[in-house]
Formats: sequence, C-alpha cells, structure tokens
Amino acid sequence: MTKSKRVKAGTSKAAAEARKSLFRSAWLANGGNATEAAKSAGYSPKTARQQGARLLSDVSFATDLRNEAERKGKIAGLELNRTLREVARVAYSDPRRLYDADGNLIPVHKLDDDAAATVASVEVEESRGEDGQLASLTRKVKHWDKNAALEKAMKYHGLYKEDNKQRGESIALKVVFGDE
Repeated sequence: MTKSKRVKAGTSKAAAEARKSLFRSAWLANGGNATEAAKSAGYSPKTARQQGARLLSDVSFATDLRNEAERKGKIAGLELNRTLREVARVAYSDPRRLYDADGNLIPVHKLDDDAAATVASVEVEESRGEDGQLASLTRKVKHWDKNAALEKAMKYHGLYKEDNKQRGESIALKVVFGDE
C-alpha cells in the first residue's frame, strides 16, 4: 500500500503565483526591500530574506519586475536619460555658476537648466533700520546633496564592490550626454 503525498493548503501553483504577485507589488511599493516584500506577501518572517532573494534571482521573475517598474515609471513620467542627467547635474555641480562676474547671485529665473537643477532652495532675509531703509540683505542658497548624487553615480557605474554586477547592464552616462 503506497501513501500518496498530500499537498499542503496554500502550496498549489495558483497560491504560489498569488504570492509572487503580492511580492512583486510589495517590492515595487517599498522601494525594493525584498525581505519586507516577502513578509508582506505572506512568507514566514524566518525565511523572508531567503524567499526574497530566491524570487529576485529567478530570471523570468526579475524580468517581470523590471518591466513592471518601467511601466510604472513611464506612467509617472520617469525617464532613464532624464533621471541620469539630473543625478549628473548635482554630482558635477559647480556653485560658481550661480554668480555673475561681479560675484552677485544670478536671479533664479535667469539660471541655466544645469545650474538651476542644483538649487534646493533660496532664502532672502532683509532687515530694515528704524527709518525703514534696507540695512542688510542676506541671500542663502541651499544645494542638493552632492555627495548623495556622486554616490548614486558611482553605484550606477558599478564602482562599489557589491554593485559591480551592474556594470554589464549599465548604460554609460556618456550615452546620455554624448562624448563630452
């Protein structure tokens, strides 16, 4: 008499596909945290890390994720070239481009696109004397984090040991900007 194997509840192909779908949605929603996405999809917290890694290593599943991310990016208006250009603008920014030859701050509306993209905010503080006349004028320009932009560019280029797997898939920044 042979015993037939009994399939556990929730381990059918349909259940597996449903979990994959939940994982895909959670992974895209949480910014790419595979462990948390696996937990959200119903995998055991004890094995969530391994399950997430297993799912991401599946070539067809990873392709589905990339396609879904690209689709959502297009809906949101995100474009690879534009994103890379914005990172490069901040990474290679030069604060001297915000000033004219006399050292005066160029008005924001007159900045070129590259210089304007580096500015996070501009504050203007005025103080007036008792007679109502302008006593002092202070302008503060805050830039986006150049170190963060450089780090993102370095990761894109695969310059960190753990990111070297990206090198084969990356499109060089010079493709975006030409041979400058």
